[in-house]
Amino acid sequence: MVSDTYCPIPWIFQGVRSNGDIRVCCQANISEGKGLILKEDGSSFNASRDLLVEARNAKMIKDLRASMVKGEWSPVCVRCEQEEKAGLRSRRDYENEQWHLEENLIQKHTDSDGFIDTAIFPVEYYDLRFGNLCNLACRMCGPTDSSAWYKDYVALTGQEFFHDSSGKVPLTKKDNRWISGSEYDWHSEDHFWNEISKSFSGIKHIYMAGGEPLLIERHYEFLQKCIDENIAKNIILEYNTNLTVLPDRVLKQWESFKQVRVGASIDGYGSVIEYQRYPIKWTNVLENLKKLNNQPENILGWLAYTVTVYNVFHITDFIEWKITNAELSNINRTKRRSVITHHVAHNPKHLNIRVLPEHLKGELTAKFDNYSKNVLQRSLPDHVKDEVIRILKSVTKYMNQEDYHREFWPQFVRYTSSLDKLRDQSLTQVCPEFIPFFKE
Repeated sequence: MVSDTYCPIPWIFQGVRSNGDIRVCCQANISEGKGLILKEDGSSFNASRDLLVEARNAKMIKDLRASMVKGEWSPVCVRCEQEEKAGLRSRRDYENEQWHLEENLIQKHTDSDGFIDTAIFPVEYYDLRFGNLCNLACRMCGPTDSSAWYKDYVALTGQEFFHDSSGKVPLTKKDNRWISGSEYDWHSEDHFWNEISKSFSGIKHIYMAGGEPLLIERHYEFLQKCIDENIAKNIILEYNTNLTVLPDRVLKQWESFKQVRVGASIDGYGSVIEYQRYPIKWTNVLENLKKLNNQPENILGWLAYTVTVYNVFHITDFIEWKITNAELSNINRTKRRSVITHHVAHNPKHLNIRVLPEHLKGELTAKFDNYSKNVLQRSLPDHVKDEVIRILKSVTKYMNQEDYHREFWPQFVRYTSSLDKLRDQSLTQVCPEFIPFFKE
């Protein structure tokens, strides 16, 4: 490995936000500049109008490569840095497992300022977010990533606009429905399709999220283009999907690809997921999970569990449900993803598990420790036992490393109470541990 902070992303990857702005990667979203790749005038490179190749040697990404070669943590990579210090598996860890660039190639062809020859390091890996169309308004999400959030956002804030990396996004009401402008239709521009077609022959991996990618028509057109160009057989597709829909046509298209990895954003069952990922219906998602479980070998599915204040008390129940559920034996079937694939929600900070009061953190730590001891005594495969213990230890360590309680707890209570009222929901019914804080 080049250094202890090295990640292949800045050499072979290009990411496009739901509004078309180009960024380093989605993990950089919590950094000060949100990982955006900027031009000299301070504006963002955007896939709807700019040359994709020009963004690859912008100053910020050159600086990032230079830092990695020197073994320094860039401020852009703050999320991976925090996660690794807490014992969590970071995206940097995952990408280093998958991509193995020759060290001498990087050293020889990366200038001291981070400049690279893009012909030597072509883009092999794309993260494409075809807009923010979504049917869920998850509590830890917002209008930049979900159009379903518009109504509640206006009700909560009283503002008929929100801010994204492109600036202020106005909302207007049409046919009793809040809509935005054309910011999230960047993929309708021929410019992007002409640009990405230049890289078609070298693409090895495409990651898609949203919005909800399986609702976005342009996503199906993109898959078909890969099939028609006879490159699908060389490509690994990866999704982050809420799995509320799983149409037969996408299952048919997936057959043509080298491999399809489906990260299902399912972080609870029953009332827990219905609370966190409003207005999802658990029975519907469970049926689609079973459908995914029965797909051909080239389709891998796993449960992507976003750990928030709302579901952290539920995580052991969910793990238990997964490891005892014979109907989902092909979900998380690899040893590396043998239970669930979890990550903590860093933002918004008032939903980060570090916001919990000390006594609740103590209760959780004890609960996780007791469950880990129980798992060790059971007749489960060793790699499953190890993974359960690793998951719970990493969540506990991250939670206890910092305290957001004093600064963000009042915001958590206000936000939760207001959203409960709007959605006719109740946190205390889902998670009774919070009853003392929501008596009124």
